[in-house]
Amino acid sequence: MPEIRPFRAEDSRSLEVFARRLWPMAPHPGGLGWQLATGEISSDNAAVALRNGELVGWSVVEAPNALFDRSQIILVGASADPEAGAALLDRALAEVGDAVVDLLTFEGDGELRALAERSGFGVSDQNTYGEWMSRDAGEEEVVLPEGYRLRPVREGEEEARVECHRTAWKPSDLPWPERVGPVNPDLTSRFSRERYDNTRAALLYDRELDLVVEAPDGSLAACCVVWWDAENRCSEIEPLGVVPAHRRKGLAVAMALQACTLTARRGGDRVYINTTPNEAYPTPAKTYATVGYKPVDRGTVYTRPAR
Repeated sequence: MPEIRPFRAEDSRSLEVFARRLWPMAPHPGGLGWQLATGEISSDNAAVALRNGELVGWSVVEAPNALFDRSQIILVGASADPEAGAALLDRALAEVGDAVVDLLTFEGDGELRALAERSGFGVSDQNTYGEWMSRDAGEEEVVLPEGYRLRPVREGEEEARVECHRTAWKPSDLPWPERVGPVNPDLTSRFSRERYDNTRAALLYDRELDLVVEAPDGSLAACCVVWWDAENRCSEIEPLGVVPAHRRKGLAVAMALQACTLTARRGGDRVYINTTPNEAYPTPAKTYATVGYKPVDRGTVYTRPAR
């Protein structure tokens, strides 16, 4: 029998390595590293399955939020270890209780899909998994406004890099559509120097792929991390943000294209970005679509009705 227990911080590297081995039946190990570094996956919402002390699967229960009106379960590893997958799903469903819940299944994970159907789930009307767009890697021409420069972050710029991210991701300054309504201006990004240090310790982090755009006055106007996975020959951009004063200048597009160039130069063939067309937050997907990023099906959403 597998051991099922709450996630611990020391499990992080095992999750990244396991995701890299299972790709594409798992999150991209780079984006996963970002989630782990920033506390999106923690002992509060995640469990791991161990067999003889080795990680064989994990699950995350995400509570309803501004974009999703129901809980979501992400479960990785069911086809690799069906018994562990079943135990993880049982634990997650016990946590959710009788509420309606979505289960996100990666393409190719037939065991999890069968397990979902046995557990009372059916294919959701919204049957595309996650938030993903992708584009072929290749040499691209990057055009920036006069005086702006796209480059890797430098040693010694850690505090400026953190502040750039925090300013770009201040909730009330994000490009929400009108129907979302006003956002509390006192809310701030949770990113911090500690979380940035965690990011730099992730499995796939490479400072040469931690990109910033330097503004004419020397400040940082935009930032993103490109997570290159040499084993799977693909990258993920996660996250990408532009400081409000520098938006609508093509900086996001420039970084998204530079990611394609840098990935191609390393022998890669694909770049993913963690967004998708979404009525609640449409601007990013529209931006990336202008330079060839297209929505991609990564799996299927199953829903269990409220009981």
